Amino acid sequence: MEEKGCFDIKVNHSSKTIDMLIEGTFDLATVAEFVTDYRDKVANLSIADAKQFKLIIDCKNMDVLTQEMIPYMENSFRLYQKLGFVSMIIIIPRSPVLKMQLNRMAKRTSFPNAIIVEI
Repeated sequence: MEEKGCFDIKVNHSSKTIDMLIEGTFDLATVAEFVTDYRDKVANLSIADAKQFKLIIDCKNMDVLTQEMIPYMENSFRLYQKLGFVSMIIIIPRSPVLKMQLNRMAKRTSFPNAIIVEI
C-alpha cells in the first residue's frame, strides 16, 4: 500500500551535510512543496560552501517511483547538481527496482558522485 509522500530537509553545518528524509509516494503538490523547501533551506549556501557538503538522502521508506514521478525526481537530481555537492548518498531498502530507477536517473542526469546504499 502506498503511503502519501512526506519529507524533511535539514542543513547541518557542523557535519557539512544536508540530511533529507523522503517517505511514501509523492504527488505533484508534494513535489512542489519539496522543491520550495529545498530552495529555502539551501538559499544561504554558496557554491563554494556546497562543494564541501554531502547530500544524504534517507529513502528507506520511499515507495518505488511511478512513471509519472520519474521526470520530477530527475529534475531534483539536476537541482542538487547546480550547487555541486561533494557527493549524494541515497539510502534505500533492498529493492532492485528502486535501485535500478535511481541508478538510471543518476546516469541520465550525469550526477558523477551519486552513491546508492541498500540496507
